[in-house]
Amino acid sequence: MALFLLPWSGKHSNMDLVKKDLFEVWKEEGNRFDLLNPVREDLIRSFQVQTSPLAPVWRRYKGRFWEELSFWALPSRVQREIEEKAIVPSPLFGILGAGDLIPKYDLDWKTKFKGKTLQSFWKDRLEDLLPKIMDNEILFDFLSSEDRKVFTFPEGIKRVLFEYYRKDKRVINTLPHRAYTLRYIVEMGVNLEDLHRINFLDYKVEEIKEEGSITRVLMRSEGKYI
Repeated sequence: MALFLLPWSGKHSNMDLVKKDLFEVWKEEGNRFDLLNPVREDLIRSFQVQTSPLAPVWRRYKGRFWEELSFWALPSRVQREIEEKAIVPSPLFGILGAGDLIPKYDLDWKTKFKGKTLQSFWKDRLEDLLPKIMDNEILFDFLSSEDRKVFTFPEGIKRVLFEYYRKDKRVINTLPHRAYTLRYIVEMGVNLEDLHRINFLDYKVEEIKEEGSITRVLMRSEGKYI
């Protein structure tokens, strides 16, 4: 089975789809990674975050990745798979599922809590949990370098990373590219053995390199679209 590590977004949408209080939702409907709820509640109360109204992560996060993913337009099968398999980091919640309901909040990884940045705070608390979640899984890693610092990856776990080149230059802002790659993987059922199939717009896989437990996929385009 595969898991998708998707990037956090500091930009939040004002769109609110659920009027319930977050703590009520946790009790009535549950949420992913609910072992973290006591720590999350401590943070929420400490930073006086409003716990209503709510929106799912895929709607609340408004960064370029989430905008280009256009989750709301995806087939229901694809939506379900992303909701079931995605892990999304959050300075307030630690890690989330893509369908978890959250309020709007104004925190980032550098925000201090109990003498640590939230990045360090969550890295410590996730260190024991992540190996259990990721055990024997293949990780498609679409995280930013900052997000990745929160994760302690179990030794030997297989991770797939993507690099994008427009003609001869490496692409720096790859958020749209990562979104299109995820869409293709889920819609077309791509696995570790057929990574070479991935293509979108005029991007195609040029090379697949094995570097220990990391599989690095190099994709190149002629720059006709993005």
